[in-house]
Amino acid sequence: MTETEERVDLLLSVFQDFTKEEELIAVAGNRELIENCGPADVALLVDRLVSLDFPMDKIKRGINNLMAVIRPVIENYPYHPPSPESYLGCLLENNRILDGKLENIQPLLKQLNNTPENQEAKQKLIHAVTDLNKYRSYYEIKESILFPEIRKHITEHGCLSVMTSCHNEIKSKLKRALELLSSEKTDLNEFNGLVSELLLIMYEIKFREERILYTIVQDSISEPVLNSLYGESMEIGFPYFQPEGKITKWNKQ
Repeated sequence: MTETEERVDLLLSVFQDFTKEEELIAVAGNRELIENCGPADVALLVDRLVSLDFPMDKIKRGINNLMAVIRPVIENYPYHPPSPESYLGCLLENNRILDGKLENIQPLLKQLNNTPENQEAKQKLIHAVTDLNKYRSYYEIKESILFPEIRKHITEHGCLSVMTSCHNEIKSKLKRALELLSSEKTDLNEFNGLVSELLLIMYEIKFREERILYTIVQDSISEPVLNSLYGESMEIGFPYFQPEGKITKWNKQ
């Protein structure tokens, strides 16, 4: 058994403790393991969980708890962002724009809660959530174009099925948010809880993309191969940033 396999075995034990709500015991007994955890370890753990047929809800709940502990470690892990000119750079630019749109939601939500009868505030929130809904195309690009390419190059790709499940959860919450806003009298209690969950999962998936999945992709798939995905992706259309001027350059690579 390799050192990496041993580390993933230990992480599996930590994960199981987390699902039993024994987080403090798990962290205290495995502090060195957690402090030396890297992006590949997390991806391999998720792949192992998928291969062992753990229920998807249990995987997502356990990984959420685990990430709450190891996130600072992943944040401090050596990171080399992809070139802004590259395909992955284009995906990150869309994520960067998404950040601003996510930040706009909370002030608008506060305004609606302060004055529920204010139709202007409600319309602004409808517009903001509709703008977030455009990110469906980003998830479609990942699932139909990027993920199949990843599967060609990376054997342990179970994390993709978990990420796809998270995409579906986000899309479901976006749909419900728009339904609530379209009603004559929005149930603010339900809407507040829904938006809180929505923002949390969208921020978290964005982080896992950038600091776990895409770092592994960079090490496993050449930039020219990734750039060749640009043409198909443009047929779907990126949600916010579409670098039209780079189409010819990327298609020639």
